[in-house]
Amino acid sequence: HEDQAIIEKHQLPGQETIQSYILSVHGSSNVEDLESTAATCNDCHGWHDIQSHDSADSSTSRQNVVKTCGQCHDDVVEEFYGSVHGALGKEGNPDVPVCTDCHGEHTIRSPEDRQSTVSKYHISETCGRCHENQEIIDKYNIPIASPSVMYRDSVHGKALAEGSNNLAAACQDCHGHHSILGGSDPASMVNREHISKTCGQCHDKIEDTYERSVHGQAVAMGVRESPVCTDCHGEHQILSHLDPNSPVYSLRLAKEVCSRCHDSMVVNRKYDLPTEKVSTYFESYHGLATRLGDTSAANCASCHGVHDILPSSDPESSINPANLIQTCGHCHPEASEQFVAGLVHVSAEDPGNTVIFWVRRIYVALIVLTIGSMLLHNLLIVFRHIRDKYQMQKGVPRVQRFPGVALVQHILLSIFFIVLAVTGFSLTFPESIFTQLMVKYLYLAEDTRGLIHRICGIGLTITAIWHILTILVTRRGHQELKALTFKFRDLRDAFQNVMYHIGLAKTKPKFDRFDYSEKLEYWAFMWGTVVMIVTGLIMWFPAFIALHFGMGKIWVDVATVIHYYEAWLATMAIIIWHFFFVVFHPEEYPMAMSWVTGELSVESMKERHPEELERLIREGKVRPEVLRESETPAEQGEDM
Repeated sequence: HEDQAIIEKHQLPGQETIQSYILSVHGSSNVEDLESTAATCNDCHGWHDIQSHDSADSSTSRQNVVKTCGQCHDDVVEEFYGSVHGALGKEGNPDVPVCTDCHGEHTIRSPEDRQSTVSKYHISETCGRCHENQEIIDKYNIPIASPSVMYRDSVHGKALAEGSNNLAAACQDCHGHHSILGGSDPASMVNREHISKTCGQCHDKIEDTYERSVHGQAVAMGVRESPVCTDCHGEHQILSHLDPNSPVYSLRLAKEVCSRCHDSMVVNRKYDLPTEKVSTYFESYHGLATRLGDTSAANCASCHGVHDILPSSDPESSINPANLIQTCGHCHPEASEQFVAGLVHVSAEDPGNTVIFWVRRIYVALIVLTIGSMLLHNLLIVFRHIRDKYQMQKGVPRVQRFPGVALVQHILLSIFFIVLAVTGFSLTFPESIFTQLMVKYLYLAEDTRGLIHRICGIGLTITAIWHILTILVTRRGHQELKALTFKFRDLRDAFQNVMYHIGLAKTKPKFDRFDYSEKLEYWAFMWGTVVMIVTGLIMWFPAFIALHFGMGKIWVDVATVIHYYEAWLATMAIIIWHFFFVVFHPEEYPMAMSWVTGELSVESMKERHPEELERLIREGKVRPEVLRESETPAEQGEDM
């Protein structure tokens, strides 16, 4: 088979295999040194009893290849059998990688060879053949998905790929070569107790610094909650601290790294650590500035150090009182003893901070009294104007616009809507100041909030059904429904109204009973009410809906999303559209009285609904004389 001419002449199989062997670490050794003991074909395949590698008796079958390699590499095989892979392989697991899966068969190259499948440059792809295989991941419940992909995105993987650092760590540098063990194994290189030493193979100075730190000493004492390298930097996808996606990036460090332990009630209680450090940092200028994206603002590491974190009692600590001027001086060059005196993590709610605590209390009381008095004063003025407007309209000719039943329905719907909005958004935004105040002073815990929300939901549903029946059953309801129907003229009126208000039309459109804005609002209310009722019922009774209507959880999720955004749409529409026309419109301020009295003055009818007024006069429902009675003295003079 070594005679190339014979192979080519007789077209014998194996030409590519032999060529690969010649270029391999075994074949090239034999060519260079005839006395070499490197493996030849018969060392692996045998002599005249060669069998197909698919045969269980073959020396190169998956079951036997490890033993075959062990004829020369007995020390490596011993390591392999002690690894997590080898242990499963001895049990006959067919999915466990064997020598040829990683090193290749005939193309075995030295790990120092860049083209080798186990070189630094290709090992992540080799490991990824199993560790990126979703079928294997699912079958063996491997907890870490896509480690090879994450590694290639890391600072280590990119350094190798770009050629910027040929010494950058690859899989075998951290996990070992043949003696790979699970992270929970005390002997594993990636066991928590050994992580710093594993990383220290490259980062030796950082290892020394870390092991002297409060965290490193705690790990040495067996404190499992104390962070090691991977807790802060990540495992496979380690990114530069300058990368905005890195957990140790300046804007992420406090929230995503330090707070995981120092904001944990369990950790703080167990080790008697202060509980307010994280919250007071985020309330400070530094914390607020980082939340706003200021990368120059101080974070935890700016003051406490990175790997050299020490208790404040340690003379070498950056937060030791003797070192504070130097620490603060990194950002504040003029820092003095007076500047660094006092506490850093200050809470105005802590009675221990006497001065700040009482300043806060005094100001809270001052704000409540001052703003409360201002609000009360201005409400009295507004109520007086509302009363005057009501009295004034009682003395002028009026037209009945809405019956009493419509007024009651409107009031009920308003109450239910407001309470539903408040109780609904308080669930969505539990951390908001508004929600916290309700919980604290109104005792609006979740069970109470949910009960109130559902009661008002039932009330809204009943009132809406009552209104729909009124529209569909009564004669007046039929008339209202007809008047509320959209017509082509509504588009023309809307265009003319906009043109008038921007000064491009001389006259306003003459509206009938309902103008386009009122129609839009009414049908938006009808649509929104139906949507909120239907989605609310699905969310309230998901199991019943699924059982009797065959609707899976996806429909509950869809209903939840619709319910949330429809609530936003309805609330904003009420504030921006409805409140403008009822309260803030210059012609209505401080409030339209029609929703209370159901009446509109003839003067307002002439201005806003002239076509309806003319029709009412023609139908004899309004006396023509009221037009004259409603005119101002100036208007009467013009007629004369």
